Formats: sequence, structure tokens, C-alpha cells
Amino acid sequence: MALERELEYYRSQKEALLRTNKGQFAVIKGTKLLGTYTTSEEAFNAGVAAFGTQPFLVKQIIEKEEPVQNPALFVGMIYAHP
Repeated sequence: MALERELEYYRSQKEALLRTNKGQFAVIKGTKLLGTYTTSEEAFNAGVAAFGTQPFLVKQIIEKEEPVQNPALFVGMIYAHP
């Protein structure tokens, strides 16, 4: 699974991150936290500046995570024809 190591690291650090950076966006590469940022755009830009086109994780630091559902039709990955 893509970014599995980053997600594991996030989960291991989640409680500490919640105490100090709740609501912010963490940028993680491997088992290293690049930093936390106020917006997802700031976090993404910092990740691109540091890692270029290499994969990295941007994750909002929140207590309860809700699954995000984006049906393929809704996001335009498939097209409905009448």
C-alpha cells in the first residue's frame, strides 16, 4: 500500500501531535516529520519543496477520522451516458 510506512509513523505519533498541533497538517516522509502547517496547501508546498516528486504524506491532525467517500462518478473518473 502506498504511504503505509508514513501512515504507521503518523499513528505512532498521533497522541503527541494532537497535544501540540491539533487541526494542523503534518508532512511525513518515511518515519520523519517534516513539520506541521496551518493549511493543506502550505503543507503540500513544503512537501514538494523538500521531496520534489517523491511520495509523501499530508495528514490533518484530528482526533476522530471520518472516511472520505468520493464515488468515481462524482469525481469524474467515469462518465455516465444517457
